[in-house]
Amino acid sequence: MKNIAIIGAGTMGHGIALAFSIRGYNVTVNDISPEMLKRAKELNEGNFQTLVEAGVINPEERLEVLHKRIRYTDDLADAVCDADLVIEAIAERADVKKEMFAKLDKMTPPEAILASNTSFLDIFQFVQTGRPDKVIITHWFAPPHIMPLVEIVKGPETSPETVTMVKGVLSGIGKDTIVLNKFLPGFIVNRLQSAISMEVYYLLDNGYAAAEDIDMVAKASFGLRTPILGLVQRMDYNGLDLVQRNLLNKSYERPSWPGHSRSLDALVAEGKYGVKSGQGFYDYRDRSMEETLRNRDIKLLRLKSFLDEMKKTDQ
Repeated sequence: MKNIAIIGAGTMGHGIALAFSIRGYNVTVNDISPEMLKRAKELNEGNFQTLVEAGVINPEERLEVLHKRIRYTDDLADAVCDADLVIEAIAERADVKKEMFAKLDKMTPPEAILASNTSFLDIFQFVQTGRPDKVIITHWFAPPHIMPLVEIVKGPETSPETVTMVKGVLSGIGKDTIVLNKFLPGFIVNRLQSAISMEVYYLLDNGYAAAEDIDMVAKASFGLRTPILGLVQRMDYNGLDLVQRNLLNKSYERPSWPGHSRSLDALVAEGKYGVKSGQGFYDYRDRSMEETLRNRDIKLLRLKSFLDEMKKTDQ
């Protein structure tokens, strides 16, 4: 496997392309919008520079990584004609993905693996191809060229060979993988994040704490501990007998999910969408979006480097 096609140059697509290019793969990025392709190229230029500043990559590799190994095109057939692996990262709409997979099935070599980066759709219920054994979900996390995890989800007809191939390719570019043997809404990460988000909305909507306070609490408590102990091993350190007794505590009830958040709704109604608009729960207008993302990525890379070194001491 040497040729990768990424369909969709948006939030995830361009970063996935960079992750493969850095490790020597030939990558073609496709999008229907020439403007999105231009933006993707610009973002990858910035992402590469951030990796250089963090000491992750040699600046002399710029030409090879960004220009020789990655190409951008709005021609879908051209993008996938020789692809060994296609990763779809387009809008999270079943009708759009169904249509795309039908096209990919006709345009790609018969041995190509077709993967979706969906974060919640059960594509195996509606995608129709002549190669169901080669259809799979690979769920990446932003920013994909930095975050180590990719969740792999098998469909009812996905072959063991496809799973092994995809897992091997992702491991080969430095990703940590977990394989879910059948579809589960939200997979693992989003189910955990959703549970926390429900509590965050409850605290915000009912005026118990401000956004800054909630984030400080998370960073100064379980956020610090989680990279060391995870979520399950932490219970061993607490003592499972104590954990068991805590389950009987009826004074705490999880908030019911109303389907919306007053705090979130108010911000969206004001056009405050977060980093991309300059304001959200926080104000980012003192710097460009590129600078804001770079600041985040530098911190993530430093933390990842430290955690990688720590893993070596555990071996």
